[in-house]
Formats: sequence, structure tokens, C-alpha cells
Amino acid sequence: MTGLNRQEKEQRIVELREALTRLEAELKKEMEFEQHEAIDHLEEHFKAVEVKLNNLKTFWSTLKSEWRSTNS
Repeated sequence: MTGLNRQEKEQRIVELREALTRLEAELKKEMEFEQHEAIDHLEEHFKAVEVKLNNLKTFWSTLKSEWRSTNS
């Protein structure tokens, strides 16, 4: 900025602040997008765990039923 007069320096500072504000807004959007992706992935994981839990419950119920019928 050497060689610039005061008004040019002030204008350059304003431009840099505006650019920084735009970059911060872009970064915020990117972070929000990444958070949403992480949440979606977590929801998929929970669904898979829920399916496995339900399968285990069904298996356990069937096993108990078969065991009772075998021991009766």
C-alpha cells in the first residue's frame, strides 16, 4: 500500500473488509453443509442400528420360543 494516498488506503481497507465478510459467510455456509451431511450420516447409522436391534429382538424371541417348545 506504499504510494497510495489516505483515501485510496481507506478504500482498499473497505474492499478488504467486504471480501473478508464474504469469505466468512461462505465459510459459515460450508460448515453448515458439512454439519447437515454429518447429521444425515448419523441418522443412517441410527437406522441401521435400529434394524439390527429389531432383528436381534426377533431372533431372541424365536430362540426363547423354540427353547420352550423343546423343553416342554
